[in-house]
Amino acid sequence: MSVSESNLSDPRYGFDLVVAVTQASVNATLKQLLAGLAAPEVVLCYVYDANGDLVPIDYQTLVTEAKGADPFTIPPDADPKDPRLVNLAALGFVGGVKARLGLPDMPLADLPPIVTFGAGAGAPVRFNLLCAEFQIVGIEYIGPTHMKWTNTSQPSGSGPPWYFSANVSLDITTIDPSSRVPPAVQQRIIDLQHAAPNAFTIQKLFLDLDTAILETVPQIEGLSSGSVLWNMISAVFLGAYFTQLKQSGDPVLSYSFTVTAPRSATLQLGAVSREVSPLLQNGHPISNPTPAQSNAAALVYVGSQSTTAPTPVPFAWNWVELNEVDAFSGVQAVRRDVFAAYLAQLVNAEVGALCLDTNVHLSHSGESFTIKYSTAPASAPRGFAPISLVGLPSPDGFNDLLSLDFACPPSHDSSTSASHAVRIWGNYDYALTGRVGVRGNQIRIWVEAVASMSFKHTEGLASFIDLPYAPYYDKKLTVLYTLGVDQNGVLQVTQTNGTVSHAKAWDFHPRGLVGLLGLEGHLKAGLTSVEDSLAAYIDRAFTRYVDDLTATINGYRAWVFPGNEAFTFKDLYFSDGHDLTARLTYVNPN
Repeated sequence: MSVSESNLSDPRYGFDLVVAVTQASVNATLKQLLAGLAAPEVVLCYVYDANGDLVPIDYQTLVTEAKGADPFTIPPDADPKDPRLVNLAALGFVGGVKARLGLPDMPLADLPPIVTFGAGAGAPVRFNLLCAEFQIVGIEYIGPTHMKWTNTSQPSGSGPPWYFSANVSLDITTIDPSSRVPPAVQQRIIDLQHAAPNAFTIQKLFLDLDTAILETVPQIEGLSSGSVLWNMISAVFLGAYFTQLKQSGDPVLSYSFTVTAPRSATLQLGAVSREVSPLLQNGHPISNPTPAQSNAAALVYVGSQSTTAPTPVPFAWNWVELNEVDAFSGVQAVRRDVFAAYLAQLVNAEVGALCLDTNVHLSHSGESFTIKYSTAPASAPRGFAPISLVGLPSPDGFNDLLSLDFACPPSHDSSTSASHAVRIWGNYDYALTGRVGVRGNQIRIWVEAVASMSFKHTEGLASFIDLPYAPYYDKKLTVLYTLGVDQNGVLQVTQTNGTVSHAKAWDFHPRGLVGLLGLEGHLKAGLTSVEDSLAAYIDRAFTRYVDDLTATINGYRAWVFPGNEAFTFKDLYFSDGHDLTARLTYVNPN
């Protein structure tokens, strides 16, 4: 069960594009974001009011009214009779917290995940609130005359970090393109504004802190459960701190783009939905996953070329296997039919010139004959079309996704001399067949053009076959595109091609009196007509799409930015279900 089993054309899915990133990779980018975050320091202080209720007090006001006593500077071992503590106690000071969002000063490996995904489209996310700075101070009143002073800070360098855990909902909202966003997202905005001004929308996926339900609080040494200071931390601080955080915006997991008038030829997305796919084992979600198994869960974006948001459904395979989590950030899959339609649109620009109509015109004047074999551009050319039911691979491993079958109406004619002593017959047919198939990381296109002709006549009771019916023009062009990735994670497409001829040798043998009348040149003129018509196209058709394929596939990775960073490709290949899949890594992996 891996991305090699991706089959988005299965009626259960039908999504046009899927981008799935692991919980581990999302956490890596979030930790990277927090590591460089210049978040403001939040200071919250509380006192008892006249009724004995806990109420907030402005930090500077507290210091002023306590005659300059700053609770955060009083050492942990201060004597309870310290004048500063006495002044704070006179105000009914309970405690305070000084915190700043970010990463604690300790190895990343010692930090918990920032988010842990629940399964499904609407499941909550467990959010661990980490702080670069976390200091707690407070007074515990013991009887009318005694008090216990606490001043403790989050460990630095080693030891367990302090963090709150809360279940929060994922939510989405549409934002203005001029909003402040990460550089990778801003670059995509610039690209879209250049290509289609005012024709796209941006949505952000964020943690809705208003929905937070506290699950756990930090284990803080020296702070006993049930104490007033403990209750202040667990019952008051988190909500107040979230309120402060929201002033700078909710934590954003990712951004996605949709186009208001998508063009299917370029896989422009008109709508995006999201879900979480847990790691599967024997086809079923693991009930109690280990931290490592949770890291393999995937945040999945499902996209549609229509403007109707797709309905997320569980997938029957893992997008990333457990042993692959450290190797790449996620995967992307483009539905077979969507990519095949793109290929058809690409190659059909060349097909029209390869479709020909043939014509045989035989006439006489007295005992003399006029023979004309000719070709013209087809009046009803055909193009490559998707194969509705993709069958088993051919012996060389390619699965055909597109087929081309063109045959012009059969052309034949006859003529009888004035004396009825001689009668002539001629046939001239043309067919063009082709297939577009995929295998591994390759796309193969081939076309074969075949022109068949014949000529015969009778003299009295004798019959002569001057030119047996056979394919005297039969040329096959094969073009092979190989998809690769350079050292910078950018797609590289290479192309090779070749033509082979399977034509029968010219087999005109004059027979009888008519055969001696020099008609061979007229027959060969018809064959020359085919050769001349196709010479400018057949050898180079379908060989010029390296740039188009490169730009289009490279463009796929820019549509969605889970984790707020752009992707580079790690490899590309076609799955067993013939979806175009790619393993992805973040530009700035942590």
